[in-house]
Amino acid sequence: MKWMKRISIWIIVSLSLQCLGLFYLDHYFLATDSKVITKQVVENKSNKLKNIDIKIPENAQNILVSYDAKYLSYFEDGELKIVNCKDGKVKTIDSEDGTKISFSEWLPDRNRMLLVEKNSNDESSNLILYSYDVLKSEKLKVKELSSGGINSEVQDIQLSTLTGVTYVNVSNNGNKNKIYRIDRMGDITKINTIPNLVSNIALVRHEDKLVYEGLVYNKIYVVGLQEPISFNGAEKLTLIGTDNDDDVYIGELKNNLVSKVYHGKISQDTNQWKVLTLQNPVGKNDIFVSPSGKVYQNDALKGVLTDINSGSQTSYVGELSQLYTKGIVSILNHKISFVPFK
Repeated sequence: MKWMKRISIWIIVSLSLQCLGLFYLDHYFLATDSKVITKQVVENKSNKLKNIDIKIPENAQNILVSYDAKYLSYFEDGELKIVNCKDGKVKTIDSEDGTKISFSEWLPDRNRMLLVEKNSNDESSNLILYSYDVLKSEKLKVKELSSGGINSEVQDIQLSTLTGVTYVNVSNNGNKNKIYRIDRMGDITKINTIPNLVSNIALVRHEDKLVYEGLVYNKIYVVGLQEPISFNGAEKLTLIGTDNDDDVYIGELKNNLVSKVYHGKISQDTNQWKVLTLQNPVGKNDIFVSPSGKVYQNDALKGVLTDINSGSQTSYVGELSQLYTKGIVSILNHKISFVPFK
């Protein structure tokens, strides 16, 4: 009889444990009606600063705004100035002894600049590339580009933070262009271009492919390819830019006005590229492409920027200077204003 009593006790204990386990699973582990305590967080908008209108000197030149419009730069009397667009504070960027800053360019997705300092004598000039971190106020030497003619000047810089590759377009008094490629390790190579004179350059950022425009005949080339990019019936083309999805944007020129915009990937046949036809052709300086791939057409007389695809319009006052991530930068009476997209 004792063994039957023991078995009964073990059965009762086992069933009790199973019931407790099922109760836990049903009411806690697998519960669908768990109580959640929430608390609403209200943002103090008064502490969220907005960009202020920036007053610049009358002799300010080469006015540029960073990708997010937090900073603005310009040259005044040969000195590079950087302005904090939240509070208007101005800082002068010093050059090294015996040099002057001759070129600057904001990175496409960082609050950093690439600077070129020029050290000239009567026969030649050295162009030295630096990077400048605005937040750290730190300037670092990247590479000495060349020892060229005294008239050598940097015309454009294209950089991809994804690949770490930088391309520098150097013009020698309009007689010839030299394009240098600098990789992440700092190694520098000279790029051979088909035409000697190059105007616009744009970088396909994920693939390290440079697209460039010949200055004389308005043909578009890709570094490493012999044949130019072409479209049926289009005689003259101009390079507009690239987007974050590696699409290249090319305008068709008729009477020096952009009438169509082609866009697609350089790996595709151009017959597969998409085409945007402009109802009112405009100068190539009035066509913009955003990093997200939106194409804008500017009407300088009306002060209106139009998204060609959606038709949405953003009005501004003064002269359109450039676009930033969320809007337009305009200039009127030496005052910089920031206008969000509609």
